[in-house]
Amino acid sequence: MYTPHAVYTLNPYLEAGARRFYGSIEGWFGRWLSERIVAVSEDEARHLQHDLRIPGERIQTIYNGVPAFHRVTRDAARDALGLSRDAFVVGVVGRLEFQKGIDRLVRVAQRLYPTCGDTLQFALVGAGDLEKAAGTTNDQLPSNIRVTGRVVDARRYFAAFDVFALPSRYEGFPYVYLEAMAAGLPIVTTRVAGADALVSSEQIGLVVANDNDMAEFEAALMKLFADTGLRQQMTANCARAVKRYSAHRMVADTLDVYREVTSGAAR
Repeated sequence: MYTPHAVYTLNPYLEAGARRFYGSIEGWFGRWLSERIVAVSEDEARHLQHDLRIPGERIQTIYNGVPAFHRVTRDAARDALGLSRDAFVVGVVGRLEFQKGIDRLVRVAQRLYPTCGDTLQFALVGAGDLEKAAGTTNDQLPSNIRVTGRVVDARRYFAAFDVFALPSRYEGFPYVYLEAMAAGLPIVTTRVAGADALVSSEQIGLVVANDNDMAEFEAALMKLFADTGLRQQMTANCARAVKRYSAHRMVADTLDVYREVTSGAAR
């Protein structure tokens, strides 16, 4: 049993040689040494079957699930993260690296600062080399960006945010989607694996083009910034959708696959 959680060849920036190398390894293991590969989204499942040529009968799609978790209050969360209680806060949680599109987010913050000033703030929560990920030095970041660094069990502080942003270049199916949904946060995301299946279909956010221009991403953020009613509707949609993405359902589906595989081996 193998669950890749974003097989590496989903990376659109891999050079051709690297794509063939990693794809051949993943494909060989998938075809010959795996009883079952669990894809965490239909996008990943299609990639495994059509691009890596792994037989469809070996692939099982099981969407991630989120367990219940404790959340601190909005004011307490903002105080803990050093955020203004009065600002509109866009939260970004994840590793500070190229894949996660931190450089894209910094450009959006820079372009919005002349219009919104500090009334709209961006909170970057995560560990990594920020200067490398952002493509700029720390002292060149606009003042509307707050960098918290690594925060233990960061999902507890999601109440600090008004909107969750994911500017990633590629993903398998981001767990952070589910955590943001469980916290009732509208999401603005680039079109990565899982974005259409969850964010669009459940109407819990806005999905935009996955490119470096980011004009569409910026416009989506401004739309949610200006439209309280839309945010409230998406929050209500989150409350309904989270029931379909429970950890209990994910575990039950995974156990079913294990039972199927082991019963077949027993025969």
